[in-house]
Amino acid sequence: MIPAIVLAAGESSRMRSPKAILRLRGGTFISVICRRLADASPGGLVVVLGAHAGEVIEAGLPAGVRVALNEAWAEGQISSLRCGIRALSPGAAGALVALVDHPLVEASTYAGMMAAAGACPGMILVAEYRGTGGHPVVFPAAVFDEILSAPAGEGARWVVRRDPSRVRRIPFDDPGIAADIDTPEEYMKALAGRGADAG
Repeated sequence: MIPAIVLAAGESSRMRSPKAILRLRGGTFISVICRRLADASPGGLVVVLGAHAGEVIEAGLPAGVRVALNEAWAEGQISSLRCGIRALSPGAAGALVALVDHPLVEASTYAGMMAAAGACPGMILVAEYRGTGGHPVVFPAAVFDEILSAPAGEGARWVVRRDPSRVRRIPFDDPGIAADIDTPEEYMKALAGRGADAG
């Protein structure tokens, strides 16, 4: 089974409020994502926290979630991915990576990516919506060392671009794959356009 990593350590500077604890569809961004990942039956779930770790933990996380604290969160998203990989249980076959600012991804997409990972062992899988790649992404264990040693400022994209022959895009009819919610304007659009619960 492929475990999942949720990256939620950033400062949320453009949102001006921690994205992980904003409310959407009856829960916080982080709780909605974790619940949908649990429905997809991942082999464990690691949430990487950093800048607002205390607030996110106080707001509550679903049972069974392992928290990894990224003290180097200011170094960017790659530092959180590395933290998440190091927190995985030994022997993981890979990892499905989800971002906290993509809370509209459907549970069926996570399940589909898990199924694709089983069918395409050793491949980097990128979820795609109408020709646009987005998240989640599955990294096989074979590239973990590359991620951990990627050049500064490059990160996971460098690993993906390094060998296109090992990358496969998996299409879904799920606009949440490309819905990156980073600003108050994008958040309000998501609330209005997706029937979300702001309460």
